[in-house]
Amino acid sequence: MKLVFIFTLLICILTKAAPFPVSSTSLVTDPSEGKFFASHGFEFNTSKLDWTIVSNNKKSIFETFKFTSNERHSAQLTLRKDDLGNEKNLAQYAKKWMKEYPQYGFEILATKKMLLGGGNALLIDFVHRGKGEQIRQLVLQKNKKVVIMTCLDEIENFKSTVSDCNKMMTSFYWH
Repeated sequence: MKLVFIFTLLICILTKAAPFPVSSTSLVTDPSEGKFFASHGFEFNTSKLDWTIVSNNKKSIFETFKFTSNERHSAQLTLRKDDLGNEKNLAQYAKKWMKEYPQYGFEILATKKMLLGGGNALLIDFVHRGKGEQIRQLVLQKNKKVVIMTCLDEIENFKSTVSDCNKMMTSFYWH
């Protein structure tokens, strides 16, 4: 019995596999691999980017996740889960809060509807000149589920940051 355990442990170490599937050392639960979100009904890839998931200390009624760049400390990507609620489609869902952006100092630069990852998506680019921040938001929807990915950085660094964010955003897919 001891020999079987040692053999199993040795195989796990040599193959870099978790000794027990879906344990804390498993790639399935490693947020940097993007597989962590599979239980939420979607996945996206972060594995070749130098970004780390960090604890999000903000209190929210929504389930949120936050990634930060290891190279640019002002850069962040947040991911929030929501439901369509009473809205019939993604455009109605987004419209209800987009109309409030200007009163908070945001200027909408562009919007674009698209299909991405097996569902509908709405891309919104906006800027907050008062804070010197630029933002790209991707709102993804399938059935009644919604995921909002928000990429944010200082305006002068945004071109570098948005490149990484676009890689994460375009790798998104629903299960």
